Amino acid sequence: MRKLKIVLAALILSASAFGTAMADDITADVLTYDGNSKTVTAEGNVVIHANEGATITAANGEYHFEDRSAFLGGGVKYEKEQAVLTADKMYLYKDKTARGVGSVYYHDAAEGRTLRGDDVMYNNDTGFMKIEGNGFAETPDGSIAAPHIEGNMKQVKIVATGGVNLASEARNATGYGDQAVYTRTGRDGTDGKLVLTGNAWLTQNGNSFTGPELVMRDADKIMETTGRSTIVIVNTGEEASGAGAGNGSSGGAVPAPQGPVTAATPITGRPEYAGAPLEIKDSK
Repeated sequence: MRKLKIVLAALILSASAFGTAMADDITADVLTYDGNSKTVTAEGNVVIHANEGATITAANGEYHFEDRSAFLGGGVKYEKEQAVLTADKMYLYKDKTARGVGSVYYHDAAEGRTLRGDDVMYNNDTGFMKIEGNGFAETPDGSIAAPHIEGNMKQVKIVATGGVNLASEARNATGYGDQAVYTRTGRDGTDGKLVLTGNAWLTQNGNSFTGPELVMRDADKIMETTGRSTIVIVNTGEEASGAGAGNGSSGGAVPAPQGPVTAATPITGRPEYAGAPLEIKDSK
């Protein structure tokens, strides 16, 4: 191992030096570079600039130049274009998935999207997201809060469990269920469908619905109930519900959905490690 101890210095890696077409740089109080694994460990006031426009700051971490995977700890901030993510720790995977652990906050101003939770995984390219613990997700369509949230925000399919609270200012609606599943065939799809199950209730424009299962469809403004249910109607007029209104912004290139997205459709973009236990690393 070759050790480089540099105080507030920059390590610039180029194609000529390491055989890869990169132009990344790392600055820290102390840097240790392993030429065999092409890995840098950094201690103290770490700043990483990646050639795709991201800036990451942390107290310490390690960075793998060959696949651009990384671990950072001690309070992390990730910024790229109009997106920012803060967390106690952060894992960056080679497929460009970012995972924050501990007091995680993610906001993308361009998409109008916010994610919060104890453990948040998100890939901006594929749209896959997963939140474990105190989960919260918000888009221009509305917000959802639950202990567990997983889905794809481009597909679109979102599954939330453990007691789910929903709110949509655009639709003038709030609701609850033990579980919620929302599907829509792409961002511009008109087949949006929300299914609330378990102690479900929904209030929209003053009208209330309760039952074991509630099904709300965006396009036709139809509410369906399953099992013994109660409906209280106080407003039968037309409302500016915004039902079916999508985000409208495209972000990165999104493949056209193959057929309608339903509750049975697998969540796209889900990496194998999404269901695996997290490999805990010390922040030192």
